[in-house]
Amino acid sequence: MSIKGLCARVQSLAAPAIASSTLAILAGSAAALAAGKLIAVEWSDPEIKSFVSAHRDAAARSLGPTADDQLAKLKLPVLAFDSTPGIVEKTLNIGPRPAVERDVVMDEAEPVWYQLVERYGDVTVSVSADLRVQHEFPEGAIELFTDESRGAAPTAGPAVSVFDETDYGGEEGFLAEYTITRFGVPYTVTVECSEEAKDQCRDTTQISKDSELLTLIRANPPAPAEPQE
Repeated sequence: MSIKGLCARVQSLAAPAIASSTLAILAGSAAALAAGKLIAVEWSDPEIKSFVSAHRDAAARSLGPTADDQLAKLKLPVLAFDSTPGIVEKTLNIGPRPAVERDVVMDEAEPVWYQLVERYGDVTVSVSADLRVQHEFPEGAIELFTDESRGAAPTAGPAVSVFDETDYGGEEGFLAEYTITRFGVPYTVTVECSEEAKDQCRDTTQISKDSELLTLIRANPPAPAEPQE
């Protein structure tokens, strides 16, 4: 897990998920930024080229005027869920359907990272990515929940780690997380479940399957360099 991920766990001891993750992102990589160590985006990827071509004359999916303005400034491709994740749908089936609350978190001064947070009542889902180089912790540094129900059978999709937040002094509930790499960039999906919905965060098979719903919603390739005379 990256420093950002661990910091998010530590910050969650005293603050909500969005605030903790934001503080971790802002604090975790200042040195890397200063040194100019950024992940190289694969802007030549066919999916990005196709997306840019398709939206040259047609507007991309809108998340609202403020969010659209923020996303337009980002120097990395933006992934988001193109529909409500299945893990959320399972939770909504057991109670009234709440209105979705959405936030985009980024730094306009250094638009090399973002976090898209969507709250569905007892479940909060976020997608984040950061071009700043991160450091990794040793294997086993964080105690993870193991879903024994999955057995030894192979499963499609990314491996999901689950944390019991009470183990780290946080509020009651579970947090599930996985990372995928697209366009050379690691994207982390975090699912946070309240005490009432914590069984949903244990459903790592569904959470992993939901990764199929991640789609490209913004891509702002840098302008091609002008040929030198």
